[in-house]
Amino acid sequence: MSVKKEKGSITKVNMTARSTIIALFSKITVPQALVLLLIIASFLIGVLYTKIQYLEKNSALEALPSDQAAGGQQQPAPQIKVNIKDVDIKNEPYIGDQNASVVMAYWLDFQCPFCQRFETETMPSLVEKYVNTGKLKIVFKDFQFLGEDSTTAGLAANAVWELAPQSYSTWHKAMYEKQDGENGGWGKKEDIIILTRTISGINADQVSALMDQKREAYQNELDGDNQEGTKFGISGTPGFVIGEQSIIGAQPLSTFTQIIDALLEK
Repeated sequence: MSVKKEKGSITKVNMTARSTIIALFSKITVPQALVLLLIIASFLIGVLYTKIQYLEKNSALEALPSDQAAGGQQQPAPQIKVNIKDVDIKNEPYIGDQNASVVMAYWLDFQCPFCQRFETETMPSLVEKYVNTGKLKIVFKDFQFLGEDSTTAGLAANAVWELAPQSYSTWHKAMYEKQDGENGGWGKKEDIIILTRTISGINADQVSALMDQKREAYQNELDGDNQEGTKFGISGTPGFVIGEQSIIGAQPLSTFTQIIDALLEK
């Protein structure tokens, strides 16, 4: 009997609630109803937009290699002691005065979006303030790890440096300006050779031939630089060694200038 009474009470409550809701809606005019619907629609659109932004951000991070997704801007505390004097810079591509008082080794991958960020946001200021004034020498080290196009670009870089070191800097800059994203489709050998033809002082046909003729030797150079970088704690790109300090990721300009200025004062 108690169950039936409870069911009857619930039914009466539900009917009362429905009657109240119907009474309230019957008093709302059409304009008021439209305003209410607009408010609800705006709220739902806001929720949907926030969800989309969240999913896009996570998808972008998941698409990056783990080392880079973890932080193009992060600078973890180096656990390995480094010294630029221990870096093999002989016969490596470089810009700046050969006898500059400060040397920075720079491990890179031509497919790396964080290397591109460094090249466009930080490198120009370093070149203007330190390289062009004879204070800094930047040595380029291979760290191709993002696929076949990365390796192809590394082979081409070695060929360009061997054939036309005076034009290497221009070629290097053009490669990053042309980059369309990590493995975005541009970067095969024919793409690189077409770009190389646009740069004065480089025989693109000879570059293409050397990439084939000296592939094994160039590959050994790529592997050697990669292994050396790993020894210095480089696990992704860009990575740097200046003096006795390492820099991991596309850090702000101030991170570099503080270290360089301190070395110049010694």
